[in-house]
Amino acid sequence: MIPGAFKEVYRKCGKQNCWCRDQPGHLLRRITWSEQGVSRSKAMPKQDEAWIQRATRNYREFRSKRGEIMELEKNLKALLDAHEKDVVKKSLLLRDYL
Repeated sequence: MIPGAFKEVYRKCGKQNCWCRDQPGHLLRRITWSEQGVSRSKAMPKQDEAWIQRATRNYREFRSKRGEIMELEKNLKALLDAHEKDVVKKSLLLRDYL
């Protein structure tokens, strides 16, 4: 798993006599991520393209499933709290001095 997003973008190199000056630019494969609030980017070689796509997809799926688990956990806590209140209420009704 790797956090971030893999993208293919076009970038101009800045050389005055390069063909990319009048074109969209050179193809650049890169991964972009955020580290302590700062956006980072790193170029990736073509042979790692399939691997990095799989690794970033795995990370997104993990985060999605983690969010679902946290939501279920929150709902379970609410149900347990409601059950506890119900049991305490029923227990108090068993004795008239409580």
